[in-house]
Amino acid sequence: MRLLRKLKDYLIILLIILLSVKNSNAFENKILFKIDNEIITSIDIYEEIKFLKIFNPNANNLTEPELFEISKNSILRDKIKKIEIKKLVKDIKVEDKFLLDLIRRKYFKTEINSLEIFESYLKNNNLNINTIREKFTIELIWNDLIYQKFYKKIVIDREKIKNEILQNSQKDYQKEFLLSEIVFNVESKDDLKIKYEKILMDLEKIGFKKTALIHSSSETASNGGLIGWIKEDNLNQIIKKVISQLEIGEFSKPIRTSSGFIIIKVEDEKKSALKFNLEEKVNEIIRFKTNEQLNQFSSIYFNKLKKDLIIYEL
Repeated sequence: MRLLRKLKDYLIILLIILLSVKNSNAFENKILFKIDNEIITSIDIYEEIKFLKIFNPNANNLTEPELFEISKNSILRDKIKKIEIKKLVKDIKVEDKFLLDLIRRKYFKTEINSLEIFESYLKNNNLNINTIREKFTIELIWNDLIYQKFYKKIVIDREKIKNEILQNSQKDYQKEFLLSEIVFNVESKDDLKIKYEKILMDLEKIGFKKTALIHSSSETASNGGLIGWIKEDNLNQIIKKVISQLEIGEFSKPIRTSSGFIIIKVEDEKKSALKFNLEEKVNEIIRFKTNEQLNQFSSIYFNKLKKDLIIYEL
């Protein structure tokens, strides 16, 4: 029955894509999913796929069923976060300057430097401006919610960090790694085996970036899993040890974290001159480790919310 339902969903979205209409009202808008009082319609999926293709070129070579799954999961994440946010805030809105900052960080390779340019870009590509604004607003409020809820639980040993820096201070250079990730969560060892085998198949068939788009639950998924350049000293000991055994272009086996599993790929590496300022270096590592722990808390909290909600396929 579930297989027939999925086939039906794929046929709906395939029809939507094949229509390639500028006006999404040109076809029947159907409710596909319902979570609490939030719904996901065929138009929602259509808009999400357009957004994905415009801002992530890797999406253009994916199949229609793959695009459907990615877009559905992306919208589900937003809806689940929205449901929780609405319990805590009256209006889902943030100041434009925070929206612009997030947009710049997400699309730093583009020439978007104002909300007017961004919204004009959306309009020219027939994307719903209000939908995209809400998507980013939810992300910002969610991040603030996680910080307010968990910042007192963050554990940082400043003295330990300082001692580790001093131990490495004799070096005249530091290593940096350009890293990508695939983050996922499973319920059991059997599920882990099945999930990992599927990821390996897709890695071999379509490469890391597209596989991250399909399988990763991290915010980096929309960017093909790319984390960016990370200094070696900022990495935790487990990740650092794994990376030290990888060549450029290689990826790790699943590494267990407090919030699930992560597969790390070394895209590139370099050595840079070590500019040693103890306090600046300590604060830099503390910021990195704080964000790392907040991301883990976010993933754990989200997975708990998802388990407590029932997602209806209509």
